[in-house]
Amino acid sequence: MNLLEKTQQHCLHLNTKNNSPKERVVVVHAFSDGPYDRSSFHLAGTPDFVAIVGSSLATNAVEALMCFETSSEEDDFRRIRNEKEQPIHPTVGLVDHVSILPLDEDININIDGSDDDNNNDDDENTTGSVARKIGEALSMKNVDVLYYGRAHPAGTPLATVRRESTRFFHSTDEKKYNSGNENIDLEENNDVKSVGQTTVGATDRFVENYNIRLRPSVSRTVARSLTENIRERSGIGLPLVEALTLAYGSDQYEVACNLLDPSVTSAEDIEQRMRLWEKQHQKLLQNQKQPPHEQDQKYIPELVDKSYRVGTTSDLCLNALREVDTMEREKAYNKAIKKGLETDLCVSPTQQ
Repeated sequence: MNLLEKTQQHCLHLNTKNNSPKERVVVVHAFSDGPYDRSSFHLAGTPDFVAIVGSSLATNAVEALMCFETSSEEDDFRRIRNEKEQPIHPTVGLVDHVSILPLDEDININIDGSDDDNNNDDDENTTGSVARKIGEALSMKNVDVLYYGRAHPAGTPLATVRRESTRFFHSTDEKKYNSGNENIDLEENNDVKSVGQTTVGATDRFVENYNIRLRPSVSRTVARSLTENIRERSGIGLPLVEALTLAYGSDQYEVACNLLDPSVTSAEDIEQRMRLWEKQHQKLLQNQKQPPHEQDQKYIPELVDKSYRVGTTSDLCLNALREVDTMEREKAYNKAIKKGLETDLCVSPTQQ
C-alpha cells in the first residue's frame, strides 16, 4: 500500500507539472496475491514518464523489501510461514519481473484519441529503451538484471532467459516438470546478490494474463493435464499461450497463463478450452466413481473454482489515460485503485 501511494503521488506530480493531455502516466492496476506473498503494479503512460516512474517504483520496492528481509521480526514470520509449507510463486529475486508492453502494435494512438502513425518504426526502439532505463536503475541497487525481448540484443524471449539464466523454473516444487531441462545445475550462479535477479524486457505485443484456479478435489496430475491442454508447447494447446501449473494455498492448484498475442488467442478462447477440458474430465470421473447401473444419475464433479483475468488490457490502459485528464479526475481514479488494493489485502487466502 505504501508503494502504491508513493507511486500515485509521483504520477500526479509529473502530470501536474507537465500539464499536457498527451503526456501522462498513471497506475492502472495494483494487485496483492496473499497466498503467493507477492504484489504487482501496472503503469500506463508515455515512454519517458513510464521510464521515470517505473524506475522509481522498482527501486523503491527493492529498498522496501531489503528492509523487510533484514528485520528479525519478519524473519520469524517467514520461518513460521515456511514451517506451514505455504506454496510460493516461481521467482528469481525481490523484484522478479519488469515488462514494458506496447499499447498498440499498429498505430500510435495518442491519449487524446487522435491517430499518429509517423512513429511506427520507432516502437521497437522505444519500448526496449524504456526497459533498459528501468534495468539500469535496478542495477544501481545491485540487482542482477537480465534483459529479454526488445531490450535484449538478440531479442531472446522471456521464457528462454528464465530457463537458461535463472532458477525460475526450479524455485518451487514444480522443478523437474516445468523446467524442460533436467540437466541444468541448480548450484550454478551461487554469486547472485542478496537482492537476486530481475528479468526486464519489452514484448512485441501487449501480453495479457489469465489464471484458472481449480477446486481442492483436483489432483496435481489432473491440474497438469489442463496446463497441457492450454499451452502451445505441448503440441495440443492454443497458439501463442504459455501456461504453468502452480500450487495455490494449502490444497489447491492454479494454471497461470500468458497470452502472448490476445488477437490470436484471447481470454475467451482460454475459457472455452477450459470448459471443454472440464467436461471431458467430468465424464471420466463420473465413469470412474459410479458403477454402470448408477451412471444415469449423472454425478458431475465441479473442477474449476475460479477463472479470471490478471492485470489489464491495452484498451483499459488507454481508457485510463484518457480518464485522468484533470487533477480532480486523477485523484478520483487513484482512490478507486487504492480501494481495490485494500480489498485484496483484506481478503484472506481461504476467502479468495
